[in-house]
Amino acid sequence: MRTAVNVSSGATHKISQFINGIVCLIVILLLLPAFTYIPMPVIASMLITSACRLVPKKLIAHLYHADKFECFMLLFTAALCIFIDGAIGLMIGMVISLMVNAS
Repeated sequence: MRTAVNVSSGATHKISQFINGIVCLIVILLLLPAFTYIPMPVIASMLITSACRLVPKKLIAHLYHADKFECFMLLFTAALCIFIDGAIGLMIGMVISLMVNAS
């Protein structure tokens, strides 16, 4: 997620990852006791919001208009990764795509 944030903010050098890591370390060391008071649903909502902002909505819309089956496979695989397991979702999506494109 940090890499996507760096790219979307215009970072062009690898040092941005290092600076990001240092800032995260400082925040963790200084504010970790305060984080224990944040309810888990609040943390979950922040993670879901940041993950949704990383979804390339224009690319999905383009894929929907270009190839509806591929768009369905993208969304189906993403749902499997979210609700079941990341590795299993990717394997199922890969097998279905290979079976469809094998002919």
